[in-house]
Amino acid sequence: MGKLQGLALGIALITSQFAVAQEKTNNQLNPLSVRPIHEGNVAYKTTLWRKIDLREKINQPLFAKGSEITKHLIDAVKAGLLDAYTSDSLTTKLTLEQFSERLQMKEEGGGLSQEEKDAGFSDAPGGDDGWGGGGNAGAANTAGGDSTGAGFGGPSNITSGATEYFPSQLTTIELKEDWIFDKQRSRQYFDIQSLGIIIPAAQTTLGFDRPVAYFKYKDLERYFRSNPKCIWYNAANVAQHKNLADAFELRLFHGRITKKSNASDRDLDDIYKSAREGMLQSERLEHELMEFEHNLWEY
Repeated sequence: MGKLQGLALGIALITSQFAVAQEKTNNQLNPLSVRPIHEGNVAYKTTLWRKIDLREKINQPLFAKGSEITKHLIDAVKAGLLDAYTSDSLTTKLTLEQFSERLQMKEEGGGLSQEEKDAGFSDAPGGDDGWGGGGNAGAANTAGGDSTGAGFGGPSNITSGATEYFPSQLTTIELKEDWIFDKQRSRQYFDIQSLGIIIPAAQTTLGFDRPVAYFKYKDLERYFRSNPKCIWYNAANVAQHKNLADAFELRLFHGRITKKSNASDRDLDDIYKSAREGMLQSERLEHELMEFEHNLWEY
């Protein structure tokens, strides 16, 4: 009886070890892909980052008034239907408070900059306002002539506070995708990994783009298809609006390549030292990828 119990225990241990090993086995599929391709079938892969300007004519269907894609993303996070992440690595989640904080714009004072002060302007009530006056106009505004107190030479008068950006102000989206050539199907695929909301430089006081949050595209695809309000607006035929998931599947957008995977993790503008050269290299890279797919099987 003891031998039988020992044998049964041994079999149980072997079985449990096999089960644990099986759970840890890598199935060689990308967990972020909507339609993952087995790594054994990937002949070539590179990662691309694109910036989608929603003000461009081709992208305006993603940004229809009242149905902006940025509005859908913000509403979904606030409703607890989507997880937001700090970066496109998609490892650290944002809390709702952190997400709201990243959406806030900081209202700064209306006083003179240091450069203006160095040039001889003054924001003191009795000082020169730079327009030939003694600065009294600004003082009058503060005293009640202007409810906002926004005089040219007046003191800092806009109360420091924070309000959230409107979805219509968030005109930039960053898309990260893998460019994959599948040797089993003999064709290339754009495998979108993440989508991010970016506050454009023109809307910030710092003068450069500022990320708000990033999302797993796999989660977005599921959310878009579950929400009939998430539409790509078809101005040519309003009876045939498309779901946002279908719009991305059909590549009904334009996004300029800003970075290709590289060891230094530098974007094209940084590599080629100017925004103009970066834009030209982006176009060249698009053509190179198309030619690569076309010519791959000729060798």
